[in-house]
Amino acid sequence: MSLAPSLATQSALLPLPVVIPICGAVAAPLLARVSRHLPVIISLAALAGSALILLLISPTVFGGQVLVHYLGGWGPVHATVLGVGFACDPFGLLFALAASAIGMLLLCYTLSELGGLGPGELGGYACLFQLLIAALIGGALTADLFNLFVWFEVAALASYGLTGFFLERPIALEATFKILVLTTTASFLVFLGAGMLYSGHGALNFGQLHYALAGRPSTADRIALALLVSGFATKAGLVPFHGWLADAHTAAPGPVSALFSGLMVNFGVLSIARLVYQVYGPDVVSVRAVLVVLGVVSALLGAVLALAQDDLKRLLAYDTVSQIGVLMIGLGSGKAAGVAGATYHLLNHALFKSLLFLSAGAIVHSTGKTNLSDLGGLARRRPLLAAAFLLGIASIAGIPPFNGYVSLSLIHQGLLEDHQYGTLGLMVVAQLITIAALGRAGWLAFFRRRERDYPELKALRPAMIGAFVALAGCCLVFGVLPRMLLDRLMAPAASGLLHADSYAASVLHPTPGRGVVLPPMDIHFEYAQPSELLLITVSILGASALVWWYLRKPEPRLVGMLRAAHTGSVQDYTAYLIIGLLAMSMALTLG
Repeated sequence: MSLAPSLATQSALLPLPVVIPICGAVAAPLLARVSRHLPVIISLAALAGSALILLLISPTVFGGQVLVHYLGGWGPVHATVLGVGFACDPFGLLFALAASAIGMLLLCYTLSELGGLGPGELGGYACLFQLLIAALIGGALTADLFNLFVWFEVAALASYGLTGFFLERPIALEATFKILVLTTTASFLVFLGAGMLYSGHGALNFGQLHYALAGRPSTADRIALALLVSGFATKAGLVPFHGWLADAHTAAPGPVSALFSGLMVNFGVLSIARLVYQVYGPDVVSVRAVLVVLGVVSALLGAVLALAQDDLKRLLAYDTVSQIGVLMIGLGSGKAAGVAGATYHLLNHALFKSLLFLSAGAIVHSTGKTNLSDLGGLARRRPLLAAAFLLGIASIAGIPPFNGYVSLSLIHQGLLEDHQYGTLGLMVVAQLITIAALGRAGWLAFFRRRERDYPELKALRPAMIGAFVALAGCCLVFGVLPRMLLDRLMAPAASGLLHADSYAASVLHPTPGRGVVLPPMDIHFEYAQPSELLLITVSILGASALVWWYLRKPEPRLVGMLRAAHTGSVQDYTAYLIIGLLAMSMALTLG
């Protein structure tokens, strides 16, 4: 007799991974009155509860079954939906699991970096942190466009508080204002896009919208898609919607920067992937081309801007722009290998970027400095911190046996299958610049000789070391076990995106045990491909030459122009957002 809960029971559990951290968020400020440690403890317990429920349903979902639950029993009637629905497919579950698990690690790290805060501050921090995680999980599991907008707003509200958590710092107040203006503009675009679709089709449910659009969207539907993608691209930090990202990451505490870069920006990617694949369908004219263009521009500009930064956290923030661009390129390929690679890279980015930002936070904690020009020689004094940072660089550079190698190889494979040779070449250039930017940061912070020793270095605390070991271990495991992860996690996630009809049928006909099962996918992957190994070798050598040249020459004029365009003015960044919206609207309606 099987001890696993029935499909109906598993479906009924879907709201709990969202409800539990919301309850924890409410409890945290109240428990802070009792003990200063209780807010973080209850937050860890809440996220652990969410993760356990998600793990409980994962064998069913990764087996191809989409679990669906409608609140209050308001299910579809004749394929028409009025109720609020949760739908857990492999793609959404993968992101929800990452959010809850990495969220726990970041909270543990918080005990070390922010453990000196008072009870009221820790209670408020734990509340905002859990609200943001709850919003990310809710967005991953929702089956409704309006509720995706709601979770977008909840995540935005929490991010405002976390960005401006240290309001006594002028940079925090300024960054909060920028993210407020740009994210509010983005949420208005999402609201308008959802309203246009509801006006035209009388539906907001993903499955119902998929059949209503049926691969033949009208001009109004394409404008709605432009509004939606622009809004979620702002959350993802894609160029030219990225103006808020560097300031927010620089102002926020270390674990919050890791949360923003490792998880929150991926919320925008997840939303775009759902819209393009599961609602509109990738066959709509020019949709995939728009994703590729967004990806290439973001990958290149983000990498160049990262190379030009002196502030370590700002450098990592611009590298996030570049890596999200790589994700978009994989999604834009439209091939099974490329989409699976993008899904793999989504998870990998959450791991190695969290590791890098926590390392940056530990550097600031130890030295009190964040500019590379003020650092140097840390490898001798903090070898464990140096090892964690270098492992993060190796992962993001795609060096085997670390995780980035697998996801980048799959994206390359998808581009080759789609005959996008020019895109592949530009992606390799962006990757070369990325390796140069991170390699330069590693050299300046850890290996360059510093004329004067640090007056005092604070020791790394146990929770910091534990977070480094856990994230570094995941980067290694996800690199050495690609076949298992591809077959059991990434292929089902890609299948859910590429077989939108099956997903829509599951959402509109939620009959446990008799629903539609996602078709299995076989993703071909050869680990030690000579072409990939050669590509990595060339990239590393080219990046080394670029670092050597960049450290000895004045800043190139093109880099200076890009830096000058990032004025820090919220008016300029809003103008870039509007220009991006207009360009996307033209591309989707005229293409």
